This record gives sequence, C-alpha cells and structure tokens, in this order.
Amino acid sequence: MNRVRITVVMMVAVAFALVAAPGAQTQGVADLRTQAETSKFTEYTTYVNMMKYLEDLQARSLEMRLGAYGETHSGRSLPYAIYSRPTVTQPWEAWALGKPVIVLAAGVHGGERTLRESVLILMRELADPKSEANRHLDDLVIIVVPQINPDGFSAEPNPTRGNLWGLDLNRDYMKLEQPEIQGYVQNILLKWQPYLFIDGHNGGSFPYNLNYQCGSHAAHDMRITQLCDKSIFPAIDKRLEAEQFRSWYYSGGNAEQWNVGGTEPRIGRNYGAFANAVGILFESPGGQPMETGVKAGILGYKAVVEWSRANRAALRETVDRARRETIALGEKPGDIVPIEVRYEAEDELVNYLIGEGQGENRKIVEVKGAKLMKKPVPVISRPRPYAYVLPREATEAVALLRRHGITVEQLTAASSLNIAAYTIAGVSYSQQYNHAAAATVQVGEVLNLTRNFSAGSYIVRTAQMQGRVAVHLLEPESTDSVIYWNRMDAWLPRPGARAAGPADDDAPPQAAAGGGRGGRGAGAAGAGRAGGAGAGRGGGQAATPPLVPIFKVMAPTPMPLRIVS
Repeated sequence: MNRVRITVVMMVAVAFALVAAPGAQTQGVADLRTQAETSKFTEYTTYVNMMKYLEDLQARSLEMRLGAYGETHSGRSLPYAIYSRPTVTQPWEAWALGKPVIVLAAGVHGGERTLRESVLILMRELADPKSEANRHLDDLVIIVVPQINPDGFSAEPNPTRGNLWGLDLNRDYMKLEQPEIQGYVQNILLKWQPYLFIDGHNGGSFPYNLNYQCGSHAAHDMRITQLCDKSIFPAIDKRLEAEQFRSWYYSGGNAEQWNVGGTEPRIGRNYGAFANAVGILFESPGGQPMETGVKAGILGYKAVVEWSRANRAALRETVDRARRETIALGEKPGDIVPIEVRYEAEDELVNYLIGEGQGENRKIVEVKGAKLMKKPVPVISRPRPYAYVLPREATEAVALLRRHGITVEQLTAASSLNIAAYTIAGVSYSQQYNHAAAATVQVGEVLNLTRNFSAGSYIVRTAQMQGRVAVHLLEPESTDSVIYWNRMDAWLPRPGARAAGPADDDAPPQAAAGGGRGGRGAGAAGAGRAGGAGAGRGGGQAATPPLVPIFKVMAPTPMPLRIVS
C-alpha cells in the first residue's frame, strides 16, 4: 500500500511540475499552422478555423491573452489578443510597465484577406518564446486584432467588401454606426491608447508587394506623418528589399505622378492621426501569388514592430507631444484649422516603378523625377474655438461625441455667452453610404453675438485629447460632422417652411424654417429664428438669417458646468 501511495504521489507531483514549470504550456506553439499554411496557400483560413487557431495559441502560451472587443451584426465574436511580458489584461497595467502599446489589425474589408493571413502567422511567432518576434515583448505591449469584418469575410457565395449590411467599415470611424468599428474604436483604440496601429488591406499597384500610407490631413499633427515618411516607411523598404520584395506608397501612378488614398477623417489611418496616434495603412496589391503577398505582409508588420521597439523613445515623444499640444491648442484657441483639404505635389520629386502592358507582356518601368501627390493643402479653414455650444435637445449629436471619448459638459445655470455664429447660405443633401440625405451646409457670414443659453445647453471644450476629432465633428462644413451625418436635421432649414419671427422663440423644431428648437437657450441662439430673407409676423420686421445650430465660444470663458456622465 505504501508503494502504491508513493507512486501516486510521485505521479501527481510530476504532473503538477509539468503544468507549473515555465515553458511547459508553450510547448507545441511553433507546431500550429493556419488553414492557409496547411493548404499551401490555396485556401484562406475560415472564421471558424481562425477562432480554433487562436484558442490553441492561447492555450499553449504564457504571454498571450485572448478576448473579444464586441460582436458583429450576426453575433460573431470580434477577437483580440494581448501579447506582453509580464502579462497584462488592462490598459493601466500596460501603461504602468512604461512600454508603448501598438496594435496590429487587418480584415476591415471582408474580401481583402491576404494580410489577415500575415497577421495570423505573426501571432504564432509572438506566442513562441523561442522566436525573434517574441523578444519584442521585452519593450512593447502588442495587441493584435486579426479580423475586423468577419461577416463580410464569411459572406456567401463570395466575401464582400462591406459588413453584413453592405457598409464600408473603413468609412465608419467618425460615424461609429456599425458595431464592428464602434467596438474597435471604443474598446481598442480609445481604451488602450496605442501609440501606433496598422490596418491591413488588399489593394495598391503592381509591381509592388506591399503599399503603405499614413495620416494625410493637414488638421492633425503633421509630425506624425513625417515620422512615417522619414523613418518608419524607409525601415519597411529596407526590410522588404532584403528579402527581394518591393514596397512603396499606396495607391498608384503613371509617368507623371503618383497618387495616394483619401483625406477624409472617417478613414482608419486618418482617424488614428486625428486621435493622436500613428495610423498606418498596409495594402497587399493584387496579381501576386497569395503566398508572396502573405510573406511580404509578415515582413511589413515585423518591420514596424522592430522599428517601434528600436525607436520607442521617438515614437512616444512624437505621439505624446501631439496629445499635449492638442490640449494646449484648445486652451489658447484661435489658430486656423483646415476643415477640407486637397492634395498637391510634395516639395521633392520622387522615383518609383509602374507596370506597363497586360498579362505576360507586362513590364516594369522606372519613373524618375515625378510628382508625389500627397501634400494636404487647405481648401476650407476655420479658427479653433475654446468651446462649442449645442442645443440641449441635440442628444443624438452628443451621443456620437461621447462614443468618441469626447468630454461633454452641460450648463448648470442660464448663461450669457459671447459667441461666433455661422449664418446658413444653403443646405444640400446627397446619398452617402447608408445616409440617404447626408446634409451639407454652406456657411455665409460669421456673426459675433451675445446670446443667453439656458441650463442644460451642451458645451464641448476643445482642450482635450480628442480635441481634433471634436473639431471635425462640430465644424458644420466638415464632411464628417454631426450635421453631415444627420444628427441635427431638426435644426436645419427646410424648403417651404414659413419664416420665423422673434415671437417664435419657443416654436418646436418642426415649425421653424430653420428647424431649430427655438427655446430661449441654445436653440434660440441657433436656427430657431430661421426665416431667411422673409418678414416675421407683425409689422414686417425682417427675420434673423438662419444660423447653424452649433456656436463657438472663441475666448476662454468661465462657465457653470458639469460633466455629462
């Protein structure tokens, strides 16, 4: 009996030692393979197989934590993984380590699948304690989001660019209407405050194996874009060239100039810069074998991770400065903010490659001394205010602001404020994504007024980390504003509505020509008196021109406020 007991005790002790010993649970990580790898890159890894792969990785790793940041319309889980040494599960734990947080993501367009496979393979290397990639955890916290749009990826009979509702998720970063992007922005980008993130797509141009671009709007801190252009992108070029791959800017060119992607804040890489982070777009050009594209993508992601580790001081300095200065700009307002931009040629000419011909006759041509059409030049600019004022009934607009982590306050007592108010010269509507009539406001005069605002009116100060995002949501001429995305339709003028005179201050939004709430607070100062050129009631008094229902307090002004919780 004693021998039996001793044998049992020894067996239990050995089993416990195997479980508890460092590295025991990581055995076999390097042996895992994605569906793409096992098929020799003839198949993409299905969503179901991806989830199984992620669970197997996590079960064998001591330095990977697996979670979900939301669900799709169809109920698919949106996974993310945290890689760190020592392990962390919360942002403040990562910040306490003093290591930069970076995010590697892919799959926002369902049919663009190559770089998703690159990310999945890199996840295995990050989890493997014997790999070179794993050593980066000494100095970085890495969050991986392998598939933002699994519904579009899994659509039948073929993958779709958009999500289950057919909407382009890479145009939802300012609207935050779709659960995939709302969850990603709120629970990854805003919660973890990464210094850098990569967004992997399929696109770009032959003969390159990988194309890239950073933020490209003049209203964000341009030193973020310069960091990409002068330091990060050359590091990618060098890393890929060493393995006989080519990389260059997204998206394509000809013998005269190279053109890049769009300027709208609603695009992921641009939103990243507005939120004071380095947002990098990766595109895997078509026409190359799947395996080649996947390998080039792995090298691109690795190059950025390696750069981030080697240059973490420069990365933190650039981003932290942008964050500090965003707050400082709001505390001393008055600088001019570009609201709309267009591209012009960069100051220096560039050399690049293009393809000429088709099929087997296609050849690579080197273009020298051409234009790089990437410099954002302002078309519309407005002065940055100290704060914006919104009607107390503008709850839909406020809800969108708060989704972005923007601090909103309310007046606790009626207050008289000096404001700048935009007159409305015209309103037009157009189809944009799922908005049948996105509203574009043409601004007329800018009036300096003193108005009484009632308790409950909303105040949004620009001196906050998300101040750049707040400006582009609240400037009416922005094509990503709360007005453009139909959050304030009730306050806009309607054709055929009657002119509102001074006695109509308390008219409901539907009654006033300006659509304004007309209350004696923010609504009265807004489009409530919106008669245009017509006369008001009684005596033929000229009506007040319609005003944009968002007002600007230009100078720092004490106000009785309480933060909306």
